[in-house]
This record gives sequence, C-alpha cells and structure tokens, in this order.
Amino acid sequence: MKRNEDIEVLSGQLVAQNMMLQMLLGHFTLHGSDRGEELRHGLSAGLGAIKGNPNMTQREKFGCEKTLEEAIDTIDQLRAKKGWTK
Repeated sequence: MKRNEDIEVLSGQLVAQNMMLQMLLGHFTLHGSDRGEELRHGLSAGLGAIKGNPNMTQREKFGCEKTLEEAIDTIDQLRAKKGWTK
C-alpha cells in the first residue's frame, strides 16, 4: 500500500507543478517584451531533444512530451487571444 500512496503523492505534486508552469507561462507570455516567443522556441527545442533521447523509456518520453506540448499550446492560445502572431 505504501507504494500506491507514494505514487499518488508524486502524481499530486506533478499536477501542482504543471499548474504553476502554466501560470508562469501565461504571465511571461502576456507581459514579456517578446510575448513568449523565446520561451516557445526553447520549449520546442527541448521537445525535439526529448524525442531523440535514447536514455529515456517510451513512457517517460510520452509524459515529458505531453507536458512540453501543453506548455507550447498555452503560449499559442494566449498569443492568439491577444491577437499576436507567431
């Protein structure tokens, strides 16, 4: 039972960290002079690096890729709402 409880704690921590990431992305995108373009570019580069990483399992890659894709999507959505282009 301890293992399942540990997994639940870690899962909750990841959800909270993802929420904080989304909030920071929003703040940076809406208030940064480049409106998040540099951050988006960095996330895209990181996504490419993860996809080619031979040291990660497919499930690890899946989780990481989805989180990075969500971050990129957040930036794109905020920029679209403000009428900014890429």
